[in-house]
Amino acid sequence: MKDAEGLPASSPGRPPTPTDQKRRSFPWGWLLVPLLLGGVGYVGYRLGQDDASSAASAGGGFAQGSGGGGASRQGQGASGQGAGALGTGTSGQAGVGRAAGGQGSAAAGTPGAATGTSSSRGAGQGRAAGSTGGGTGVVTPVQATTVQAGTLRTERRLTGTVASSQAVTVSARTSGTVTSIAVDVGGQVNAGQTVISLSNSDLNTSVESARNALETAQVQLRTQTNTVQSQRAQLQQQVNAAQTTLSNAQQNLDALQRLAAIGAASRVEVNNQVAQVEAARTTLTTAQANLAENTRAQTEGLAEARLAVQRAQITLNQAQQAAAAVRVTAPFTGQVTALNVSEGQYLPANSEAFSLVSSQRQVAVNVPATEASSLPVGAALTFVVGGQKYPLKVSQNAGAPVNGSVPLVARLVETTPPALGTVGSVVYNAKVATGVLVPSTALQVDGDQTYVFTIEDGKAQQQEVTVLGQAGTQSAVSGIEAGAEVISQPPTGLLDGASVTTASGGGQRNGQGRPGAGGPPPGGAP
Repeated sequence: MKDAEGLPASSPGRPPTPTDQKRRSFPWGWLLVPLLLGGVGYVGYRLGQDDASSAASAGGGFAQGSGGGGASRQGQGASGQGAGALGTGTSGQAGVGRAAGGQGSAAAGTPGAATGTSSSRGAGQGRAAGSTGGGTGVVTPVQATTVQAGTLRTERRLTGTVASSQAVTVSARTSGTVTSIAVDVGGQVNAGQTVISLSNSDLNTSVESARNALETAQVQLRTQTNTVQSQRAQLQQQVNAAQTTLSNAQQNLDALQRLAAIGAASRVEVNNQVAQVEAARTTLTTAQANLAENTRAQTEGLAEARLAVQRAQITLNQAQQAAAAVRVTAPFTGQVTALNVSEGQYLPANSEAFSLVSSQRQVAVNVPATEASSLPVGAALTFVVGGQKYPLKVSQNAGAPVNGSVPLVARLVETTPPALGTVGSVVYNAKVATGVLVPSTALQVDGDQTYVFTIEDGKAQQQEVTVLGQAGTQSAVSGIEAGAEVISQPPTGLLDGASVTTASGGGQRNGQGRPGAGGPPPGGAP
């Protein structure tokens, strides 16, 4: 008997001879069938890539079990796993599933290659997980929030240090020998209280001399005033008498002229009376000139005398002030922090005598330049040291930034403030920005672009925004409208226009059921 190739069959029970083995042809069928099935599976894989759902569910164009091959070469009827069947759906959908495995039976004792054929109706064929009817793509579940406009604020805590509101080194205004020191270092003094007393005999002499000069000037002024006033009275009387004489002479002249007109008086009498009138007028003019001179003397002479008194008074005041300068006093209420002299020591004028700090405490702090305008003078702050809180009031705000921050001074309101040099936290409520408030986790950055995803008609829409400020878990932005639905935590790889759904049911839904429901692809089974 001959086989299909015309070669004599081997006798049963006899091993094949070398000649038989040479003449036997190579089993090409065993090699070509897996290659063919693998190529068909790869084509299905490439077709499935055209649909966005294939990336989530297909996992490749090959079904499980592509490693199967031929049937058993033994003489037993074994079923071989066929290569993965290609199930193509409509609209470019992959629709690849695990084939049940085509059964290929090998004839017992037949050395020929038994090929396993896969059915295109392999069990378990279905669409990619999460795909919708008609191949619309993946629907991604997201978390979203409706954003509103508002002012973003935050509690700011900055480091502040307690300092004195005033600190000064007091100098002696005059020279002298220290006769007493009223307060020791660390002692409290009130404004105007004498701390150091000096002795200077020259100053006392100057005061006495100035006082004497003032008294002399005052006496001269009184004397001159009395003299001028007495002379003025006399001169006024002379003027009055001259006016009376002139008036009488004029009346007599008028009477003689009337008598002369009727021949009752001679021309000589009339002329004599005219001479008397002229003499009375001259006397009046002289008296008036003397009175005017007296008035001028009173205006100028007495003014000079008064000026001399004023100068003497100023000299006395200066001498008294210089004498009073032997008392070195505190300019404000506070604590003496240093004494630069001792009793019996000579202290030159303008030399440092003691140092003083104010009892009023303040806190110095540097605030961000963007927040300085929201903390005007009088604004309330809180100073926290450990568990103790102290109210503050802003007393100085320079407004101009120094090295990026604005130095601010706040006054401690408490009557028992913390000690000088105490370091604590200055707490205040700061305005960060005004805009649309979004979760900071919603912000996405790509190069120099910042954007968020909003949901419109079930689609993720990428919108560029400008960040105005951030505080805690929120950010204030511009570029989107209040009331927009913003994805608070965009999934990695979310694309503009992708279908999304929210836990509240927003976003796109599958028209045939829940999102991502499986099922046979359109046209998947004949």
